[in-house]
Amino acid sequence: MSRTETSRPTSLPVHGQRPRGRSPFGAAAPSIVLAMGYLVALLVWLAVGDVLPGGRWFAVHLFTLGVLSNLVLTFSEHFSRTVTRTAGERAPWWPLLTNLGILGVLVGLPTGLRWLLVAGATVLTGTVFLAYRRIRRMRHQAVGARFGWIARVYERAHGAFIHGALLGALLGSGVLDGRWYGGARIAHLHANILGWGGLTLLATMVFFGPTMARTRIEEGADARSARWLRHGATGLSAAVLLLLFIPLGGIAGTGFRVAAAIGIGVYAVAATLVCAPVARAVLNAPRRTAAQPLVLGVAMIFPVVAWADAVVLATGQWRWLDAIGIAALTGVLAQAILATLIYLAPMLRGRTTAGRDLVIARLDVGARTRALVFVVGIVCATLGAARVFDWLPLVTIGWTLVGLVVVVTMLTALRPVPRT
Repeated sequence: MSRTETSRPTSLPVHGQRPRGRSPFGAAAPSIVLAMGYLVALLVWLAVGDVLPGGRWFAVHLFTLGVLSNLVLTFSEHFSRTVTRTAGERAPWWPLLTNLGILGVLVGLPTGLRWLLVAGATVLTGTVFLAYRRIRRMRHQAVGARFGWIARVYERAHGAFIHGALLGALLGSGVLDGRWYGGARIAHLHANILGWGGLTLLATMVFFGPTMARTRIEEGADARSARWLRHGATGLSAAVLLLLFIPLGGIAGTGFRVAAAIGIGVYAVAATLVCAPVARAVLNAPRRTAAQPLVLGVAMIFPVVAWADAVVLATGQWRWLDAIGIAALTGVLAQAILATLIYLAPMLRGRTTAGRDLVIARLDVGARTRALVFVVGIVCATLGAARVFDWLPLVTIGWTLVGLVVVVTMLTALRPVPRT
């Protein structure tokens, strides 16, 4: 036997089985795992929340702090580095510090331990502020970055969280009570949902929405989004401030309420101008993906929620406010998170090309049915919260359908992937 024959390897990697390099989203994996843990707790609280500490209202904080904040912090950092072409990653201990603050708030709320609530809020707000500083520094050091404005919107979103957290700490510690409680609570929710979550999502959707649908951004959409998101963020900031003075009542309270509605109206215009080209790009995408119907759902529901919020504030029809909050949390933010996890699952779960293709194929099965069931759940939960058809258990039906889709999607994504 020749030297060449003896040195030939006895086996070669099968096509598609060669190990792939580290996923570009690998650094986000710890925060994604933590967010999924909070998501499981959220589903438990929605199912049996009446007998658990804090009740079902506690589930809102499980979502906004545990799920949303973990993902916003990690993805805003990741995409800021991408659009500003900044190398490196944040230190791996940042998620641990972040979740110490989150747990402090989540434990302090239902137990009435105000010192723990304030301490947790302080730690969490501090991590968000330092993340804001990092993003700001990246933007200032970037040269000729086409999407550098996205980092600027992320800064505005981080600022909204800081203001919302301050209001939340004042509410939770009892400093703001009595007649001022209602206005501060509404302002707190707007800062966190439309600011922290909404602004981050809108800036990300401009380029990442079409990416998840395997298509390209519409020509000129980024320039329009850059201009209008700046106005939308300013409108939201003004609205949050004005909402604090609604409890004054009378002509003054009405004036502040209508002025806040105008600010949210500007935000709604921005949301419409961002989401419309994304929806068109998704509808015209040459391929169909599992994340595509969810991205389309977000792009269609977000402007509706924003405009409905402006109308409620303008007319003072407060019975619809909780319903709009549920629509924003589930139809916009939760649906966007689900689409993102579906898009990232093959990259994080598949170690080989064949493994990634297998995860994609699994998630493609029933994707449109799951998206439809999810939307039906959103509609039921929203109508139930508004007490429409109150002879039907719409809230229970809605949360059951939403939870079912989330569980099925998680189990599909986490299903073991064979090594060969």
